[in-house]
Amino acid sequence: MGARIPVTAGPRLIEMADPQRVEALMRAANVRVIRRYGRDIVELQLMDYGDGSRVPPKWGRPQKLSTNLEADDNPPRVWKFKRVPLARAAGAG
Repeated sequence: MGARIPVTAGPRLIEMADPQRVEALMRAANVRVIRRYGRDIVELQLMDYGDGSRVPPKWGRPQKLSTNLEADDNPPRVWKFKRVPLARAAGAG
């Protein structure tokens, strides 16, 4: 393990890591170690184990507290805050 090891995320090459950096990366939860013949490390793959914040929501975000929908009290192209029921605002919901 004296040579530099490629670190990839999907099709992208992130870095060529030295042995100390490889040791540090191997401790991460989202790293998959690719070995040759079960011994030599040939690649580290960074897996996508995120919280999904970059994935667009399918039916909107119910926790979103603002809207730009036109209504009687909201003119076009103006954002407003949604009304939150008092029980939910106090954390009892």
